[in-house]
Amino acid sequence: MPRRSRLEQIRADRKDNDYEPEMPPAGADYLIGYLYDVGPTIAAGGYPGPLTHQELRAWQENTGITLQPWEVRFMRRLSHEYLAESLAAEKLDRPAPWGVSEFKPESSNPKAALRALAQL
Repeated sequence: MPRRSRLEQIRADRKDNDYEPEMPPAGADYLIGYLYDVGPTIAAGGYPGPLTHQELRAWQENTGITLQPWEVRFMRRLSHEYLAESLAAEKLDRPAPWGVSEFKPESSNPKAALRALAQL
């Protein structure tokens, strides 16, 4: 059975086949550039953490860019989503976020997984 895409899994979890994730308003793609300018995550006690309001306020003061309240909320949400996906991506059996992967490691043994990948 083929793996579900991330959207298909979210729809199944929500039991809503028509669910569409919230998208930024048209023309708000500049916020992704801002996110990477600030840094999508921060160091939080030796581990990555999502951006804080303080971090975004300092970035605004340093760059002279003033964000609207909805832009700050959206950048924080992007940071949370980025962090969640980057942590989930550390699992060996995690499919790529851009599509369904055909690679399925046979075990949690890294050497066996690399051998299986080399045979594709």
